[in-house]
Amino acid sequence: MSIKRTCCLITFFVSLNLMASAQLPDGVTATQSFLDTIKSNYNKENAVSFDVNSISTSANIPVNVHIVMNINGLAGVSVSGIKSGISTANVYFKNAGLQFYIDSVDYVKDYNYSYVTYNYLKKELLTKYAVSTGINLFLVDTIMLGSARSYGFTYFPNEADSNVIYLDKNYASGNSLTTMLGHYMGLLSTHETEGGKELADESNCSSSGDFICDTYADPDLLNQVIDTCTYIGTARDDAGKYYVPSVANLMSDSPESCKCILTPLQYRRIYYYYMKFRQYQNQ
Repeated sequence: MSIKRTCCLITFFVSLNLMASAQLPDGVTATQSFLDTIKSNYNKENAVSFDVNSISTSANIPVNVHIVMNINGLAGVSVSGIKSGISTANVYFKNAGLQFYIDSVDYVKDYNYSYVTYNYLKKELLTKYAVSTGINLFLVDTIMLGSARSYGFTYFPNEADSNVIYLDKNYASGNSLTTMLGHYMGLLSTHETEGGKELADESNCSSSGDFICDTYADPDLLNQVIDTCTYIGTARDDAGKYYVPSVANLMSDSPESCKCILTPLQYRRIYYYYMKFRQYQNQ
């Protein structure tokens, strides 16, 4: 692989709230339906001629921002911070021919919706506030998936009526929105295991993990990377070999300040699944 394990191509603006709190995990895990979609389309995806240096697609996708007011009646997030998150995403997604822009901002004046769980209140929230065009970005105070809190949740592109992203307000201005948009356009987490565990030597990269062969095998980096962006974990794969993961990939659970790359094959997957499922959102 030619992608370096650590890099710092972009200086990110990270909110004081985020820096003062522990990193929350990504709330998106692979569904069986999307794993089946990846497997059935794998050869077609890999046959696509794609070069980040000569991408011809030019799509502009609207984002409808819904800020859920907190129990004190405050937004808890600034529009400038949201714009920063969108700008950060655009730096990456231009390599897949995609750009995002804020089409609207509204305020949900009911704090009961600021606490989102996997099913609780979501249908009612979407019925009241979601729009059919573009992406609906709901900024809330707490996201719970089962018993675990996460910073964000979204849906894979093969799911119908899936133009929704939920994001913790504390993560609006950094690169976590980029990660959610990555899932939204078809990327799995680099530490994904629902389709099988990737070996440390990546010899099964096409049939396990994130099903992408230019990302490093990842044992899950949550709480395993220190402030200097150094991996301190000791995880081994099923063959007993130690993992040597990248702390820089945006689809990992590495700390916010360490993540700064997507790989060429990740961009190709974004492009492929945008063209297959999300192309209708171009405005």
